[in-house]
Order: sequence, then C-alpha cells, then structure tokens
Amino acid sequence: MIAVVSNEGGEARAAVADPANLRQLQVEFRGVDDVTAAAALSAAGLGTVDGDHVWLSAAALKAAGDGSAEWAEQFDGMIAYAASKGWTSPDGTAVQAHIVRR
Repeated sequence: MIAVVSNEGGEARAAVADPANLRQLQVEFRGVDDVTAAAALSAAGLGTVDGDHVWLSAAALKAAGDGSAEWAEQFDGMIAYAASKGWTSPDGTAVQAHIVRR
C-alpha cells in the first residue's frame, strides 16, 4: 500500500493511493515538508509522523481496501508480517511505514 501526501490546490491532502498493493508499505511526501505532511495525515485519520517513518492506522488502511474476503485475508497477512518484524504498535492498531520524500 502506498499512502500519498501531496499539495493539491494549495492544500495538503493525504490518501491511500494503492490499496491493492499489499506487498509494499510506504508513505510518499510529494512536495510537502514533514510538518505539513503530519497535519494532513492527522486530518485524514491516516497516521502520525515519527522521524523517517509514519505510524499508519491499521483501521484506516483496512478501510481503504476493496472489502473482499480475499483482500482482507492478504491485508491481515501483511499486518502479521509487519508484527513479526516489530513494525506494529504494541496494541496492533498502527503499522510503521518508511517515508519517501519526492
């Protein structure tokens, strides 16, 4: 999944751009600084910036999916893999993703 924060029409917006891609998880900051991106991510309910990573809301990511049982199973597998690597919050509500600044 790729979450994108970009400046469109003078206002920063954050959204999940590629919910079908469950083999990759990253956040792209396109032409926005970290402070602006953090505000947009928070306003969208997607997550919070923490240095070179973003803690993304697992519920918000799941809500961006297509709702199919197959997609949900693959999503749960992605989160389980992230948890096995220590990339989830202790309560499992957030998953860590790296930031790509463009």
